[in-house]
Amino acid sequence: MVLGLAMLSTPAFAEADGDAASSEPVIVVTGTRIVAPNQTSIAPITSLSNAEFKLSGVQRTEDLLNSLPQVVSGQNSNLANGASGTATVDLRGLGASRTLVLINGRRLMPGDPNSSAADLNFIPSALVKRVDVLTGGASATYGADAVAGVVNFVMDTEFTGFKIEANNGFYQHNNKNTVTPPLLNARANAGFSGFTYPKGSVTDGAQYDLTAAFGANFEDGKGHFMGYLGYRHANPVLQSRRDYSSCTIQNTGNPTATGAATALQCGGSLTNQFGTVVYYPSSTSSSSVGLLGPGTFTRGSVQRYNFAPLNYFQRPDARYTAGAFADYEINEAVHPYMEFMFMDDHTLAQIAPSGDFGNTLTINCDNPLMSASQRASICATNNLIYGTLGSFPLSYGMYNAIVGTPGAPVAYTDPVTGATYNKAYFQLLRRNVEGGPRISDLTHTSYRGVLGSRGELGKAWSYDAYYQYGKTSYSQIYKNEFSVARLTNALDVISVGGVPTCRAKATGADANCVPYNVFGGTPSAASVNYLSATGFQHGETTEQVASLTFTGQLGEYGLKFPGASDGIDIAVGAEYRKETLQLDTDNEFSTGDLTGQGAPTKPVAGSYKVSELFGEAQIPVIQDGIVQQFSLNAAYRYSHYSVSNNRTFNTSTYKLGAELAPIADIRLRAGFNRAVRVPNIQELFAPQIVALDGSSDPCADKTITAADLGCIATGLRVGQNISGNPAGQYNGLIGGTPSLRPEVATTTTLGVVLQPRMIPNLSLSIDWFDIKVKNAIQSFGADAIMNACVNDVNLTACGLVHRNAAGSLWLTSDGYITDLRTNIGGVKTRGFEFNGNWAHEVGNLGRVSVNLVGTLLDRYTVDNGLTATYNCVGYYGASCGNPLPKWRHKARVGFNLKNGMGVSAQWRYMGAVDVDYKNPSSTLAGSYYAFGSHIGAQSYFDLNVNATLFNHINWRLGVNNVFDKTPPLVTSAAKASACAGTVCNGNTYPGPYDGLGRYIYTGVTLDF
Repeated sequence: MVLGLAMLSTPAFAEADGDAASSEPVIVVTGTRIVAPNQTSIAPITSLSNAEFKLSGVQRTEDLLNSLPQVVSGQNSNLANGASGTATVDLRGLGASRTLVLINGRRLMPGDPNSSAADLNFIPSALVKRVDVLTGGASATYGADAVAGVVNFVMDTEFTGFKIEANNGFYQHNNKNTVTPPLLNARANAGFSGFTYPKGSVTDGAQYDLTAAFGANFEDGKGHFMGYLGYRHANPVLQSRRDYSSCTIQNTGNPTATGAATALQCGGSLTNQFGTVVYYPSSTSSSSVGLLGPGTFTRGSVQRYNFAPLNYFQRPDARYTAGAFADYEINEAVHPYMEFMFMDDHTLAQIAPSGDFGNTLTINCDNPLMSASQRASICATNNLIYGTLGSFPLSYGMYNAIVGTPGAPVAYTDPVTGATYNKAYFQLLRRNVEGGPRISDLTHTSYRGVLGSRGELGKAWSYDAYYQYGKTSYSQIYKNEFSVARLTNALDVISVGGVPTCRAKATGADANCVPYNVFGGTPSAASVNYLSATGFQHGETTEQVASLTFTGQLGEYGLKFPGASDGIDIAVGAEYRKETLQLDTDNEFSTGDLTGQGAPTKPVAGSYKVSELFGEAQIPVIQDGIVQQFSLNAAYRYSHYSVSNNRTFNTSTYKLGAELAPIADIRLRAGFNRAVRVPNIQELFAPQIVALDGSSDPCADKTITAADLGCIATGLRVGQNISGNPAGQYNGLIGGTPSLRPEVATTTTLGVVLQPRMIPNLSLSIDWFDIKVKNAIQSFGADAIMNACVNDVNLTACGLVHRNAAGSLWLTSDGYITDLRTNIGGVKTRGFEFNGNWAHEVGNLGRVSVNLVGTLLDRYTVDNGLTATYNCVGYYGASCGNPLPKWRHKARVGFNLKNGMGVSAQWRYMGAVDVDYKNPSSTLAGSYYAFGSHIGAQSYFDLNVNATLFNHINWRLGVNNVFDKTPPLVTSAAKASACAGTVCNGNTYPGPYDGLGRYIYTGVTLDF
């Protein structure tokens, strides 16, 4: 069978179990529990067949879904810093936690204890028969979390025969970028090491998968069994393999409200391989920096470390899958079935080496490792410690600015010799290049089992009852980190018999301590081994579901409208679900001892259970009368939740729908859904911690004047000048809120489906959607809080800002912004969804086919409950996240010859977007740079050829991103950065855009 064009049209439906002798096929529609003949969807559905997986050449399910205009990229294989190791789907940009993922109409359990989202790695793409993407609320049908919609993976459980499918692909890119090479050369010419880049053609990122499946009937067709085994492997790609990602792009100068056209440079970290010191050489509270060298300390000199090259642009991955599906019809009333699926996925997320990121703030002036010239600068009078405020050490100038006129510096006593000594302010920034890159070793092992029975209970009634259990086990081993506690000991060195020795070792507090010599060149291997730390996390999530549904065809009792030939169909039932989560962390993670983590990771545990009653009715009103068809659909679900913190709450969800076909060629449809999302366990029970949360402090790096009312309201004083974080980050108090309530959403859809008989095989649909999330479970956002305080002098926002004794939000953990989740504000999105599908026989040559799916996004409004609302359509960045273009589409044209040969071409398009600092809303409007503030429209073109050989072999060859288009570049790691959070990597957004260049693939399916 020649690979045909994937169906990307609405309505979408598929055959389900039914009487083979029936003249009308039994139809199952995603989004409803009613199985009925000739029933099509009231809500818009996009359906992807297995053929689309093959034509696209993708081996990862998320890559195919991310190409759909309804989907905004979430966790994926092109993320390193902040990667969870999972793959998620985010419909309409409302978040992966608001998208419900199903397998054969039943829930897929959470894929990671750090979130509630399902892991798409669990899905073996070779066994997927069809994927239905229903956008819009479906909580009345499937329960909570279906706020943005549903992604239902329909597996080929009825496969019969033996099949082996193998796919192989790799990336090829010609390095010819004109932006980054001159910047890299400039850094190298300035004497900075590590700023190299590749030239010419590179091939890398090879990935392959192999799946074997076997299916057979038994007992004269009463039973069926299908089993499969699969393996997938992907090689890593470092950012150093692309010239455009070999360093982070940064602007020089200051951003402006109109977009400063400043020069570019390669960004780099002051946490370098030599050691940068932040100290206070004068009698003011202003800091300076100096560069350490063997026996030297050079004031004002800096050396940038290029942290980009070691980051993964594609993570290595190894995944094993296995599963079995079986059913056996004992009689019409008893038809037991079973599903079992297993996955083990192992990946590594690699980023630049760890080190002392300013985790230590003082140095002892009796340290014998310091040279005389180093001691003279570092232990100068004004830089000595004159006291503390809380745990924060104060130099002369800091003490004078915060406390008052200081007296003498603090005299500390050596417990070994009894001698007194001074300490100096010494915030060390030094990269552990000797220890190698940080590696997050992530493993997810999941399994899911379903046991159930379905059957006919007479002529009018049928039932479906099942019990489902799913579990995900998670482990993370974070390697090559540094220990804060051991750093503190290893830098506090004294002379014992002329031998530099840790004070902690001399006192017996730590017999293993080895001095960390940052003053004389390369530290010893013994000291690096002593300082190196590994963090361990382990957790699991479980999900249990027990469900019973009765479906009735009430027309058998004569219950139908006079103008309808079919009767009323109903579905009623009950469901019980329990979800648990437990995350355990070792001492290093839980105490925040790992220097490169930014914050502690605390243990989490919790659970909730829900008991539900639901009902649904499909009501044909008119059929083949004054109109072709008019019918109504309604559903209701009542849910009672019990949470492990002894809280209970109830929710009600419902939907109403109608369809009208005046003639067979035209079908009008409308739907209204009320959906809910209950707070997940992390949102409820995650410990509240101080962690990196914001991007830039607008009050930093300037002298505060009386006009800076917002900055003064946060605790700063006129004349004060505080230092901003060179990495463009600051702290927030984040974590769970036990008092959270369910959020509520309403979804309205209006659409028309055109299937004109005068143009055979043509189907067109246009649907308007409007989704409103109210009392959303969200935080204000650290940057939004700062902007509201500084720009609008919003005193509520200013009250959430807690500066430390030095006025900083990043130097120590007692400086932060309170940014906890709450039920406040909401999100609104609306637009139009377009689907088109057409096919035509070209004489005896073959069949040409065309399809298109597109989304016109009209509004994506965010109300965080604190500041003015803002619209993210046409924007991207720190607040809006992934690019949200006004128009996005994918279209494919195919031609299949009668002899089994086929060719197809695909066009993927994303409209232009601007950085969200350009947004007119006062919440977002701010200073920005010209470079990276605008991404023009992006088009990618894909080609595929395929052939069916000897009736059992299907071979395919293709190229995605045929023209090797370089992804659009934005600024990273800088103030007013356009690169936002974990969704950005390598100076671009590798989810929505092709981050690695041209992808070449081939595949073969042996089907017997």
